[in-house]
Amino acid sequence: MNTERGHLVFVYGTLRKNECNAYVLGNAKCLSEHAWVLGTLFDTGYGYPAMTLVDSGNVFGEIYEVDADGLKKLDHLEGYKGPGNENLYERKIYPVMTENGPIDVVIYTVDHNPSLCKKVIECGDWLKR
Repeated sequence: MNTERGHLVFVYGTLRKNECNAYVLGNAKCLSEHAWVLGTLFDTGYGYPAMTLVDSGNVFGEIYEVDADGLKKLDHLEGYKGPGNENLYERKIYPVMTENGPIDVVIYTVDHNPSLCKKVIECGDWLKR
């Protein structure tokens, strides 16, 4: 989702506060520390999670506002090369719930790549796995 200043992005794994890839967000503004989406969270076995969008379960994360350069950095980290390419993660605009209601944001999923879906994280929260 685009705003006047940038893109709103939902992060649910290693990009969250105090996680190993949080530095990639630079000084992006955190708009919500308590956001969630209907989906299933998986441990990939590679030190980072993956999620699929399904109508059951919750995946918890944070919402950040990033500029165009920040979105390019996230695309690189997530192995997203653009529509129609062989991407590690797909980038979608999707509604995510916040304490103030739903908001459309950029989200990275692996619905197309089930090989990353090794072990379900039942609690839906990478930080509590």
